[in-house]
Parts: sequence; structure tokens; C-alpha cells
Amino acid sequence: MTVRELIARLQALPNQDALVIIASGNANEWLIATGIVERGISASPANPDFVVPGNDSGMEII
Repeated sequence: MTVRELIARLQALPNQDALVIIASGNANEWLIATGIVERGISASPANPDFVVPGNDSGMEII
């Protein structure tokens, strides 16, 4: 599943207050998502692997 597919599925949930838990085959790897918030982002000038507030469209999984 891509991040875009994950976001589309989370946005399609009828209960936006639902708790979503995604686990890998390793029991120590968990992603718990309680929602998605649209944010304005841009690549960090100091490190392009990170984002900072900006004008590009982005999604924050919370």
C-alpha cells in the first residue's frame, strides 16, 4: 500500500474518530493513526528528507 492509498482509505472511513492500527509482521512495529490533517509543507533547506511549514500540499497522519 502506498501512502496515497493509505490516506484515501483513512479519509473514506465513515467514523473519523476511529483508531487505526497498522502492524508489520514484526510485533514491535506499529503505526497508530487517529486522523489526518492537511498541512502546508515544503522541503527543509537543511535536509531534503524532512519538511517544514510551507505552501505545498501535504498530509499529516496523527
